[in-house]
Amino acid sequence: MTLLYLVAAWAAGIFFAPRESPTGVWLALAAGSFVLAYVVRRRRSHRLGLLCAALFMLGAGRYAWATRPLPANHIQHYTDSGYVTLTGLIAQDADVRDKHVNLHIEVESLQDGDTYNPAQGRILIQAPRYGEYSYGDRVRVSGQLLTPPEFDDFSYRDYLARRGIHAMIPNAQVDILEHDQGQPWYAAMYKLKERAQQTIDRLLPSPQAPLLSGILLGVESSISDDVREAFNRTGTSHVIAISGANIIVVIGVLMKLLEPGLGKRRAGWVTMIGVGVYTLFVGADPAVVRAAIMGGLAVMASQLGRKTYGLTSLAFAIWLMTAWNPLTLWDVGFQLSIAATAGLILFGDIFTRWLEKLLRLVFAQDTARKVTQWLSEPIAVSLAAQITTTPLILVYFGRLSAISLLANILIVPVQSYIMTVGWLAVLVGMIWSTLGELLAWVVWIPLTYTIEVVRALSKVEWASVNVDFSSSYAWGFYSALLVLALMMIQHPEDRADLFRLLRQRITAYTVIIVGVIVAILVWLMAWQQPDGKLHVWFLDVGHGHAVLIQTPNGAQILIDGGPNPTQLRSAVGDQMPFWDRDLDLLIVTQPKTTAISAIPALLDRYDVQLALTNGHVADSDSYQALVQAWKKHNIEVLPVTAGYRLETGDHVLLEILHPQTSPNTDAKIEDEGMIIRVSYGDTAFLITPDLSTKAEDALSKAGWYVGSTVLELPSHGDDDANPAAFLRAVSPQAAVVIVGAGNRSNLPSDQTLQRLEDIKTVPVYRTDQHGTVEMVTDGQTLWIY
Repeated sequence: MTLLYLVAAWAAGIFFAPRESPTGVWLALAAGSFVLAYVVRRRRSHRLGLLCAALFMLGAGRYAWATRPLPANHIQHYTDSGYVTLTGLIAQDADVRDKHVNLHIEVESLQDGDTYNPAQGRILIQAPRYGEYSYGDRVRVSGQLLTPPEFDDFSYRDYLARRGIHAMIPNAQVDILEHDQGQPWYAAMYKLKERAQQTIDRLLPSPQAPLLSGILLGVESSISDDVREAFNRTGTSHVIAISGANIIVVIGVLMKLLEPGLGKRRAGWVTMIGVGVYTLFVGADPAVVRAAIMGGLAVMASQLGRKTYGLTSLAFAIWLMTAWNPLTLWDVGFQLSIAATAGLILFGDIFTRWLEKLLRLVFAQDTARKVTQWLSEPIAVSLAAQITTTPLILVYFGRLSAISLLANILIVPVQSYIMTVGWLAVLVGMIWSTLGELLAWVVWIPLTYTIEVVRALSKVEWASVNVDFSSSYAWGFYSALLVLALMMIQHPEDRADLFRLLRQRITAYTVIIVGVIVAILVWLMAWQQPDGKLHVWFLDVGHGHAVLIQTPNGAQILIDGGPNPTQLRSAVGDQMPFWDRDLDLLIVTQPKTTAISAIPALLDRYDVQLALTNGHVADSDSYQALVQAWKKHNIEVLPVTAGYRLETGDHVLLEILHPQTSPNTDAKIEDEGMIIRVSYGDTAFLITPDLSTKAEDALSKAGWYVGSTVLELPSHGDDDANPAAFLRAVSPQAAVVIVGAGNRSNLPSDQTLQRLEDIKTVPVYRTDQHGTVEMVTDGQTLWIY
């Protein structure tokens, strides 16, 4: 338990530490915590708390050191400066792709005129596809030195930075200067890996050969896009990646081969070395390193006659890996590996026992036990891993595989045979090709079975569902899981003491208080249910534009958002149910800062599936931020013009009256603002943004009916945007103006208010005076709050 607390504090220090903070300060604080822990060493809880504080400081210090400024001659300082020529060593085996070869170059010098100046750092280059490149080659590279890009849903820059790479050269020109300049044993290992890859390609056809390369060697670049997508849709991509299952097979094979000749103790130590070599051989990705560390601890414990504890081994692996590279904590593969392993440790045995109990209802006890042994991995183990990894998958990839459990049940049982026979075929094929081919035919059967099952299941329409899952939900899930884990790993006596203490502390008053809280929450939820009426809120968002609509059955529509994210979140949060995080429709009337600036921040909190726009594109920063937010949250954007109608299932009708055609890129924003008429029964609302007289003339000429019960005054009540002819055509019974208090233009204008008075006495409701204005109608009567 103590190690878990300490490692959790260490990881928290890494996670929360600011970049490039002073390492010395963190170390001094850690030293102080250690001293205080020694002073109060006889008081266990105080000592543990101070030790956790010390580990938090050390974690923060380690992160600060890892993110310290790079040296002056680091290659990153020369990125985006144009065409460069440099020399360096190929630092690992070549990653061959369809159109190029990815090479990691350890930079040695950078050309400046006719001289080469010393430089350092590692870069990624994309070399010509058909060149011959090997680890240890000294090369001269020329091309555009660039900062790695950042995409909408993935930061390639951060991904490479976690691997120590801060620059890249696409379409590089590469000249080999010397061979065999690297470490000899690394060169021998990479040559062995290359030969194994060539053997697989020779023994098997595609797509079986690329799949076996991924399973055995961690080489996934040759797997075709359609096969990879099929594995992703069915939630079986873990089969391709090197994982703990591979490490278990390596340990088992090495122990069985070595133990008869070396004895158990010596065989164990040699096996640990073998696991380390295999980890380097397959690329040493974080997930593989984690599995190797835990496998090595298990072998070591066996050698020493000690028992291993899964969560303790996992915690030690996390500490060791993040001590080496704290940026590993942000690696998605590492996070998924940790989550899956924790799931297996916490729930694997429990689900296996449940499965056996279920099977005993059908089979005899001995038969049920044997069937459980066969089904444990594809059902119990897979389910345990899916419980803890699914939130991460939803956050990072936005898809839920509804067919994952079935797919795993069908293909997981044959994976151990693929690994065992596959390795045997490769090793034998490297020595004796004929016998290797015979073994390859044997492994071809389960490989083909795996591929065809995955392909067939991926074609099911509901196999994969896109889900927009907030990271806050994932935090809540893992927080609850952490509490559950701490309770599960407690000593039974400690757990009994805790429950006894809870029973003593939970008095009748506590029960009453909890009951009252639950009753209040239930009452609030009932009170905030749809009441069968149409609600329209003209939101007080300052000098901007934002209207929220709730239909009689509870569908919610937001029109624009105003300029201030904080005000918009508050205004929307005040009106929507506290548990509701969905907006059914977003409408953007015009790409104007006062209408859209607040929307991107709101989309981080509320889920939106569809957005309607007038199709007008702007160059402003606020519009570009909105476009990025739409892409980030996978929101479908539909441009619409006059004549578009949308009717909800509860008979609320939205009609677009303007613009008449799709705006040109050089059109003025006020000329093309979207005018919306919302009607329910005999009540109608005319929603208008900032408009020019040209827009209102076009609306008048188009002949659309604009008569409405309620008019939102265009352009915050500006004189020119509210001519008498327009006000008479609408003939409202009430008017609303969204306007900022103390605005410099003194809107709404006195002339506009006088015109409304002259036409007929029309009450005007102002957000600068009345705050958010709510209007409610049942289709016949209008209530205003």
